[in-house]
Amino acid sequence: MRFIEPNSERVSFLKNYYMNNSQMVLNRELVPWKCHRSLYLYVEGWLQNVATPTLRLRRSMAEAYMLKNIKPVICPGELIVGQPDFSPFDAEELEKFEEYKIIHSKHMPLCKGRMDHTALDYEKLLEKGVEGVVDELKARIEELDPYDGTLAERYELYQCCIIELEGVLALAENYKNYALELAENAGENEKKEYLELAEVLARVPAKPARSFREALQSIQLFTFSLFGIYSIGRPDQYLLRYYENDINTKALTPAKAQELIDCFYLQYMNNMSAWAAASFMIGGRDGQGNAVENRLTWHFLNAIEHTHTPDPNVGLCITSQTSKEIVEYACELIKKGYGQPQIWNNDGITKSMRERGYDDKASNLFTQSTCVELTPIGCSGVSITSPYINMLNIFLKAFNKCNSTMTFDEIFAVFEKDFEDYLKKVLLLENLYQLERKRNSTDPIRISAFINDCLERGLSSDSGGARYNDIEPNMLGMINVAESLNVIQELVFEKQMLTIDELKAILSSNYEGNEDILAYVRRKISHFGTDTEKTNAIAKRVADTVINLLNKFTTFRGANFVPGAFSYRDHEYHGRYTTASPDGRRAGDILADGSSPVQGYDSKGPTLSLNSTVSWQPLRFLGGISVNIKLSPSVTVEQIMALIDGYIKQNGMQLQFNVVDSDMLKDAQQHPDQYTDLLVRIGGYSDYFTKLPERLQNGVISRAQN
Repeated sequence: MRFIEPNSERVSFLKNYYMNNSQMVLNRELVPWKCHRSLYLYVEGWLQNVATPTLRLRRSMAEAYMLKNIKPVICPGELIVGQPDFSPFDAEELEKFEEYKIIHSKHMPLCKGRMDHTALDYEKLLEKGVEGVVDELKARIEELDPYDGTLAERYELYQCCIIELEGVLALAENYKNYALELAENAGENEKKEYLELAEVLARVPAKPARSFREALQSIQLFTFSLFGIYSIGRPDQYLLRYYENDINTKALTPAKAQELIDCFYLQYMNNMSAWAAASFMIGGRDGQGNAVENRLTWHFLNAIEHTHTPDPNVGLCITSQTSKEIVEYACELIKKGYGQPQIWNNDGITKSMRERGYDDKASNLFTQSTCVELTPIGCSGVSITSPYINMLNIFLKAFNKCNSTMTFDEIFAVFEKDFEDYLKKVLLLENLYQLERKRNSTDPIRISAFINDCLERGLSSDSGGARYNDIEPNMLGMINVAESLNVIQELVFEKQMLTIDELKAILSSNYEGNEDILAYVRRKISHFGTDTEKTNAIAKRVADTVINLLNKFTTFRGANFVPGAFSYRDHEYHGRYTTASPDGRRAGDILADGSSPVQGYDSKGPTLSLNSTVSWQPLRFLGGISVNIKLSPSVTVEQIMALIDGYIKQNGMQLQFNVVDSDMLKDAQQHPDQYTDLLVRIGGYSDYFTKLPERLQNGVISRAQN
């Protein structure tokens, strides 16, 4: 049975309003957590608290000062509120801000390693409220033995959380007062809505949520206050009781619930830039392994169609018990070109997480932290994309050491050794970053109150207090390496068309004067993505090498290094300084944009392309993969469903789709004003096509199907 609600006039109005007024939409390069107003206030708070006994306490005082002084932003018609203040500075503020930027960059602790990118325990927030968590922290302080100096770090953690959470309470109070102020000068209908909003803000996030709207507002305001990237986990699970209670008591209709969710979605337009993605998952299983599919699962899918925005980045988790009806609806959304939802193999990921040492609950309750990086919900100190590693660049430097006397296996061995040597250097840096974060925090410390087992251990998330602390380095260009090895094997060792030295010379000239070789590589070679035994075996050998080498290392917190193999936009950035490669890539061209075959090489259709992808066992790459599938607009829903079903049955991990033809994309390049909300999938996230840099646009076009 289907549960689909109509769009509302309010949602259409807000979408149009944000498209024309939101600073995050108008300037996609803005970063909300470096919003000039919040940064200004943070530095000002830092300067006003010089006498605090520790750096962390000083940081928390600065956080609280910022939150207490942020100007509330409430736009016309909003039911859910909370977004950065981008109002311009006056002359005096601007002069100060220039000084503050220097202080921030030169005299304050900087981020070391990946910040935020985690999933908090929002269920705790909704059940206790911020005041309840503050009471818990105060009780923990009361229990500390004042004669035991070894408990000082534990005291510091609890006190920092209290200071910051009191800042959140002040932020909510300011929002409530601003809603009341707006009500004083509003017309009758608007006044009623502002007063209702003020009533909600008077309750949450300070106190436990009582209604579905209060729950959504509590999540939004708390998340916005962090000025970072945080996944809200599996909202169709922990929000269900609020929804069902409101429906059963007639306090809410399904249509009104849909409007609230749509408004919640639209706030992501104001809080996420092009260089970020905020994600959550729906469906899948609960912590006990029971299949999840309910009215909220449908509502959250329905909101994709109503809002048509890049964020939130929604993942639909499919299990052996997922209904055909909901998969069919998801595929209808995909066919319409919304770029969402992503498709995830829930049961396959759960099995892989168990094998990596996660307990049963965490293995079921995972989410993508932003794009596609997987993290357990409410217990994660996992550090994602730490760092991005340009594997192709490493391979090319290793290949330059090789000569025509060497065998294929000897070439691979040189690459393997250089790769391991590189890992020794960069992973040591990641461990040093974690050491520094134990001394000087990067993330807001209050998140530790919503990450198990930080409070129990008396250690912040930055100090390793979370239950799970893997680091997930990301392998850019892994498929370019596999394809390059495939070309070398065929051109040099099988067909003996070139020697190693001759191929190196061609690469050093960037294929200039050797266009015939370039054309042969691109058009005649049997490429990875066409499901041949040879190309699949090479890709798996490369993937096995990544896994085996990372298994040798341990993190500073005693956890695992677990790889990902995807890109956000980094395939474009890293491609700029990567020389020509044997896979037919010229110097400076973009790298492969995810875990799929090199652009243009999966020429025999999506089925064989997916067969190739599963051959290297991507479920081992819990750091995230992004498998981009290009489909013609003429594709049927049934065909998309068949692709998903076959891929998951073969232990595939993640899928995302671009259903758009290259002619439309090229026209959008020429007439961007006519395609302002055209969405496309990139390397794990969606974005407005016309707002992408030209090189990324061309990368998407290269994957489009005519």
